[in-house]
Amino acid sequence: MGKIRKISLGDVFAIKIENSDHYYFGRVLFDVEEQYKEKIENHNYLDWYGKSVLIETYKTISKTPEISEFDVILDATFVSKKNLLSEDISIIRNIPINPKKVSFPETFSSVQPIGKLFTVGELGVLTSFDTKYVDKTKVFPTLGNMYYIQLATLDYSGRRDLIEDQEDIMENYFKDSDLRNFPKIRKEIYENIGEDPDISYYDLALKHGFDLARFY
Repeated sequence: MGKIRKISLGDVFAIKIENSDHYYFGRVLFDVEEQYKEKIENHNYLDWYGKSVLIETYKTISKTPEISEFDVILDATFVSKKNLLSEDISIIRNIPINPKKVSFPETFSSVQPIGKLFTVGELGVLTSFDTKYVDKTKVFPTLGNMYYIQLATLDYSGRRDLIEDQEDIMENYFKDSDLRNFPKIRKEIYENIGEDPDISYYDLALKHGFDLARFY
């Protein structure tokens, strides 16, 4: 596969696994620089992510850069677009995004003198938590590392045999970047802000006056 210089919203990509004859697959769900032009002052994290894209990866691992089943194995992770394009990557098709199905990493944000916010997508929702509670997880906006995205995709897909350095396998690859990895704490957060933890991001944002569909 040759180098590509551009990747667009909805593009399905295949990445060759280093020192292997296999590929893993993903799709671009949100492009911060291209889509988030409507800046709002509510302390969300999207400005911080700058030139990044939100991606998902799939369970399919194949010896050919072809995919027909799209079972999500790694949901909604931000990565640097530059780092994504530096991989041995090719675009194999495009599938339009349904904004009602898009989710975002969930994190904390400490904003003085406002307090501790629950931040997800373009939302920054004030909580009543103190520093001690937030420090139980220390989950703040963090860019995903392409190596660990590959590692997690292979691990969760049951293909540890393709992981070259077995010592890099871990229980939680994204414990510092997404509160969705802490179900108990996440439930407490949603109770604190008076929301149902099973609500979709789309519906949660809509309740707060933001329709994600306007970006698509």
